[in-house]
Amino acid sequence: MKPLEYWKPDSFEISSFQFKLDERKGKTYKTSGTDNTGLCNYTYNELGFRGDSVRKKGFKVMSLGCSNTEGVGVNDHETWPFQFTNLIPNGVNFNFGTGGRSNDFIVRCLLTYYDIIKPDLILIMYTSPLRREIYTKDGGIEPFMPTTSWGYLKETDDGIKTQEHLTYLQNDNEDFINWYKNHLLIKYFLESKKCNWIWNGREIPSLDCTEFNRFKFDGDYGRYLDLGVDNGHPGPKHNKTYAYKLYDFISKKFPSYINYLPKNIQNLI
Repeated sequence: MKPLEYWKPDSFEISSFQFKLDERKGKTYKTSGTDNTGLCNYTYNELGFRGDSVRKKGFKVMSLGCSNTEGVGVNDHETWPFQFTNLIPNGVNFNFGTGGRSNDFIVRCLLTYYDIIKPDLILIMYTSPLRREIYTKDGGIEPFMPTTSWGYLKETDDGIKTQEHLTYLQNDNEDFINWYKNHLLIKYFLESKKCNWIWNGREIPSLDCTEFNRFKFDGDYGRYLDLGVDNGHPGPKHNKTYAYKLYDFISKKFPSYINYLPKNIQNLI
């Protein structure tokens, strides 16, 4: 048993039913998650995540989240991390969004890759608190959502039993506290690194939090301006609007975060 195995870059695993991390490194696919249309390109770098090569120099933006950040249903250039980074001169897009993943995953991903990326700015789009990561009896790690069997624990008889038990034990209060624990871990970690960061709690129900670096977007909570080709995730227009309004928010409140150069964003949204 190696308890720290999945917190090291050389053994980090996303544990997807569809892709293992090593299978995505340096490749382009025509499908991801719920998108089986073959209409979009999903290009992955040498780490196995969507976005620019880790060797690219410039202003490094590290984005973390689930499928809405990865950009399921849209092409590489239509994701919100790409469109946001494209507004910054010499911007480098490190998109660590991964479909179906949890806030546990976001923390694990950040802590694993931060010192490799050494980002100038971190953007976090938290996902639903009911999503969790489970470390299995055989030393593996699995994403877990009690509301679906989408490729996770229900693949085996033992997985069915485990998912039933976890679903019975899980409750909204526990889920919220687990999210908040992850949020504080990120907050204190990034403060110790003196790294600038912005977060969006779009899927945290009844969140009463006014932290200075929280970004709220009118199109959150499923009110998508358009849909991706899978008809379930935000489309190019929604991603562009999110990216531009996020840039506008940062340029007005935290211009030093992006070495702000004046842009008339409102005319471009």
